[in-house]
Amino acid sequence: MKIITLGIKDLYVNLSIQGILQTTKFWLNKHNNTSTTIEQILQLLETILKQNYFQYNNQLFRPEKGIAMGSPISITIAEIYIQFLEELYVKQWLDSRQILYYKRHVDDILIIYDQNKTNEQDILNHANNIDKHLHSNCQQKKIIS
Repeated sequence: MKIITLGIKDLYVNLSIQGILQTTKFWLNKHNNTSTTIEQILQLLETILKQNYFQYNNQLFRPEKGIAMGSPISITIAEIYIQFLEELYVKQWLDSRQILYYKRHVDDILIIYDQNKTNEQDILNHANNIDKHLHSNCQQKKIIS
């Protein structure tokens, strides 16, 4: 078995607003919300996410993509989005026993994997192909017995 840690590079600024809206719709549908409620929540969320301004050197800027790192809602939105990706992709890894353990805190990930079934590069490639906007890098690896 081996342990690797991954970090998602620039998580907040690389989240797709469209992806966040689709993910939110998925979770709302999964929890049996009415279509009216879903549409109202999505409209409110889109309005909030597009208010993505920051100030630098007394000038206001609005980035083309991503969500504001200092916004009170950003960590919640990022968590909802990453949990969606985990539901779709990481669960398969765990079910196949290619990875034996997975734990994430915000943008840092710890994985224990069976080196007879997969390897560090395959995990990294798989992680980087989940979302074209998000990229992980391997921070450390260790062999355990």
